[in-house]
Amino acid sequence: MIALRALPFALCALVALPAAALAQTQESNAARNASEAHERDRPHTMVSLSAGLLSLPAANVCPRSRTSCEKGETSLSLGLYNQYRFGRFALGASVTWGTSLLSGTAPGAPELERVHTRNYFLVEGQGRYYAIRTNRWEWWGGITVGGVVVRDAWNVDADRNPYSDVAFVGPRAATLSTEGLAAGVGLGGEWTFAPNWSVGTTLRYASWFLPSEPKQSPTGDSASLSGRVDMLDFGLVIAYRIAL
Repeated sequence: MIALRALPFALCALVALPAAALAQTQESNAARNASEAHERDRPHTMVSLSAGLLSLPAANVCPRSRTSCEKGETSLSLGLYNQYRFGRFALGASVTWGTSLLSGTAPGAPELERVHTRNYFLVEGQGRYYAIRTNRWEWWGGITVGGVVVRDAWNVDADRNPYSDVAFVGPRAATLSTEGLAAGVGLGGEWTFAPNWSVGTTLRYASWFLPSEPKQSPTGDSASLSGRVDMLDFGLVIAYRIAL
């Protein structure tokens, strides 16, 4: 009886073991193909994940009013980049998220304890040229073109610390989104530390072209950024190559 009960598990094992071995073989072949494509300048793809700092060094940041501005700010940023590589050239697209390191009080009744926060979202196309290449190091320069969304949010103490007997319906913050265009240049380096794996750094400069007049929310709050804004983005990158 015990043997009959164990029979299905034995059959599953007989099927799973060869399947796992086949999957491992295919993965190894794919890794070798990707490494060979990179070494011989054949087309392949690369996926990169970056983390760093996004800075607006000269921007007039006005989270409270147009007459109460601060000069510049720095935010944490996360980015995802997928590129198609052929020889020394690469084309791809990236998505970047940024969140301000600072939050400040916002106008309103003092008992509401309003707080203002800001986030950034960028979607860009990128083109790169790998000008310097050695055995393990590669250095590139490139251009970026895309769009940016600046999201301002205002919330009150009741939103941040809701009472257990209060039921909220809808969003817990008043938000205002400002959309614009972004164009810039970048450079970076990559060090291959394992087959198909590399780490490196990137440095980008871009101009954001936002509406000249800041948007206004129904509650009378104003978007904190407007006009042309200079951006610097420094990041640490880890990337993986994938064979086509």
